[in-house]
Amino acid sequence: MPKDSIVDKFGRLPFGLKLVSVGSFLTFVSVVLPWYADLDTFNTGDKFIGLSGPLYLLGFLIMALAGTALILSALRVLGKKLPDLPLEEAHFHIFVGAMSMFLLIITSSIYFHSKFGVNITMKEMRFGMIMAFLGAGLVLFGGLSLNKMRGVSFEGEGKLDKLIDVEEDGHDRVQRDVKKETSEAVPLEVLDEENLAVKETVAVNVEERSGNVEADKPENQNLF
Repeated sequence: MPKDSIVDKFGRLPFGLKLVSVGSFLTFVSVVLPWYADLDTFNTGDKFIGLSGPLYLLGFLIMALAGTALILSALRVLGKKLPDLPLEEAHFHIFVGAMSMFLLIITSSIYFHSKFGVNITMKEMRFGMIMAFLGAGLVLFGGLSLNKMRGVSFEGEGKLDKLIDVEEDGHDRVQRDVKKETSEAVPLEVLDEENLAVKETVAVNVEERSGNVEADKPENQNLF
């Protein structure tokens, strides 16, 4: 049988993992594309990619987050074992998407602030920044989809509790229930009085029998 291609393996992935794979790839590539450009009063402009400019550290962090999600997606496509993660896979992708989105918002808020830059008359967002926002959103949505699928998964084995003890004999169970109901219905004082009356009756019967035996002994001796 021919081996499955990468496209076939990717097609068998859950919908959430497909979104994570595409989103992490877009985010990873976006950091090497133009993020923003500006123009100063002297009609000279600059273009910055995600890994350049005064906010390059945020671009490196976003690239690292997208790279980890992309590696995990590639391992799933290739059928390899995932490394040990501090979080579950779905939660990890949610963290990557949310953190990437947060860093992109911080980057945009700093760069497009009116106090950022000297003599800059125009600032504009480029295609790379738009792609980064789109990729981070796909990773976040894909992680949420994976987490939702995990909550309704039917892969776990069910467990049924034992409703009836089949090893216990029915007659013994009935006797046990009757004793339990009797002990609960009758007060302890009544039980103690009945036990005391039974003990006194037995003692009287024993004394009468012993007296009768002693009375019969002389008669038996006179016969001999």
